[in-house]
Amino acid sequence: MTLLIVEDEDIIRKGLIVTLRKLEMDFEHIYEAGDGEEGLRLCREYTPDIIMTDIKMPLMDGLTFIRESQKLLPEGQFIILSGYSDFEYARTALKYGVKDYLLKPSTKNEIKEVLTRVVEQLKEQQSLRLELTERIHTYEKKLDRFQELLLGNILSGRYPAGEIGRYLSHYSIVFPEEYMEVLCIRITSAVSSGEPSIDYKNHFMWIASLFTPYYTVYQADILSVYKCLLINFSRMEPGYSQKIWKKAETEIREYGQKHGLRICLSISRAQVSEEALPDLYQEACMLLHCRLFQPEAVIFDPKCQRAAETKIPAVPLTMIETLYHYFIGNSQFDLRQNFYSFIHHITHIEDSSPGYVCECLDRLEEFFAVQSAKDGLEPDTAYRIAFSVSESMTVCSSLEDLTDMFYARLLDYWKLKKEGTAPAAHMASSPVDQAIAYMEQNYYLDLDLSMISDLISMNSSYFSSLFKKKTGMNLINYLQNVRIEKSKQLLLNSNQKLYEISEAVGIPNVKYFCKLFKDYTGVTPSEFRKHEHSF
Repeated sequence: MTLLIVEDEDIIRKGLIVTLRKLEMDFEHIYEAGDGEEGLRLCREYTPDIIMTDIKMPLMDGLTFIRESQKLLPEGQFIILSGYSDFEYARTALKYGVKDYLLKPSTKNEIKEVLTRVVEQLKEQQSLRLELTERIHTYEKKLDRFQELLLGNILSGRYPAGEIGRYLSHYSIVFPEEYMEVLCIRITSAVSSGEPSIDYKNHFMWIASLFTPYYTVYQADILSVYKCLLINFSRMEPGYSQKIWKKAETEIREYGQKHGLRICLSISRAQVSEEALPDLYQEACMLLHCRLFQPEAVIFDPKCQRAAETKIPAVPLTMIETLYHYFIGNSQFDLRQNFYSFIHHITHIEDSSPGYVCECLDRLEEFFAVQSAKDGLEPDTAYRIAFSVSESMTVCSSLEDLTDMFYARLLDYWKLKKEGTAPAAHMASSPVDQAIAYMEQNYYLDLDLSMISDLISMNSSYFSSLFKKKTGMNLINYLQNVRIEKSKQLLLNSNQKLYEISEAVGIPNVKYFCKLFKDYTGVTPSEFRKHEHSF
């Protein structure tokens, strides 16, 4: 806390300073001025908390000084120094918001009493102001978080199209301009080894800052490896938008190189309807999958997709039939060889694209499901392979990772089938088995007890006790066990980095993943991979 004394009589001014130091008043600095003009200069330079000023001074009287300095220091606390002859004058000054006055000469106790009172008032005001600021900040943070979650739910298609406008209005999300686009962003480490800890939030905020000078920008939390921005803008002059993106591409590339990151960004087409937001998000996701085919590119826009899909190759049905033949056979070597040949074919054929790869894998899943039923195998075979094509493309950093991940899932079920332990169809009839089947298939999603109990239409408390009674553990522990087992397969059957594996099994924080893995297995993921590969 700081104090300014404005007094034209040197002996009084210096005497006050000596007195205050003897009283050990808790002021960091005490400034002094011999007239009102000098006092104003010190107010501008040091912004003191408390100002003691005389009334009658040369150049600028006390009242004028108070009026002018209050413009600079609206929160300043003023104390009048007055003699008996100008006491009425001093009382007039109280109308200007002066907190107190001291009659000259004043005793030490009088000075201490007045200053103590003013200091306490000032501290109380500062405390109330701080509390109010914190409340406003907390409210704004909560509102921002609610807005992020709401936009994430909207982009994910969780609300009816006709209700989107009402939800946006309720959470004060306003699109002042006509057009909307969705941006998907993926940030990963460019380092080939180790366990990098990426400060996703700050990197993401930096990327968002590239566009805030030109657009209204909202963040969306979609609970995915991808991060999302929603931008709102008016119609721009031809070429202006391209200049913005070209500049952003250069800056993102340089930023990634500086921080050892691989940053990719996709842009959906522009739309004017809020109801189109889920479709724009799906388009942006598919565009970002193009990074698997263009590892050096930074920004992907709708032109990439149109150029890649002008000619769509035919789905290789013969290869799918051959792969299924090896799936029901006994040779793991043949299964692996044919699966990798199939993936290589669909990803390297001329005019291949993310959309084409998705279609091929969807057809593979469909064929396995139909043919499994014909052959009398479990009808959930296809689901156990866990072909969530879009999610797999989301978590993978390269075509090699995508191939390894799919093969690990295929091999998982092939081994169960070969050992005769594949679950029978009737077992999925109970709520607990339905939940287990769902977790086995969707372990990479952000799951919890409430979500799963809702899916099977049961009270969460009752279902929790039912699940523990049947499995011997609570649902979250069971889910974590599933994730650890899946991560073991990826550690052994792929070259993915640890943070990529942690994301792939639904644990975005690699440090927590490593701790959890060691808790369950007794070794770190790196030790597990090294030990198993040594045999």
